[in-house]
Amino acid sequence: MKNGEKIDVDNMSVEHLRNTLKMIIRNVEAIKAQEKKKRQEIYLNGEIAQQINEQIILEEFDNFDEWEHFNAGL
Repeated sequence: MKNGEKIDVDNMSVEHLRNTLKMIIRNVEAIKAQEKKKRQEIYLNGEIAQQINEQIILEEFDNFDEWEHFNAGL
């Protein structure tokens, strides 16, 4: 339950079971979205590549905090 209390599935109402299933589906979708985002991340090897990437970010955004905020929405 939301409050952390555990109850037996046999004692759940149909509505509670339905809501539990919906929560499980949402959690699975969120995990899949995180994994997809992780696969889309770019890994740069080399100091020059990293410097160019940082320069591009700074040209688009005022600072790295704004970029992190923007990037978190992907």
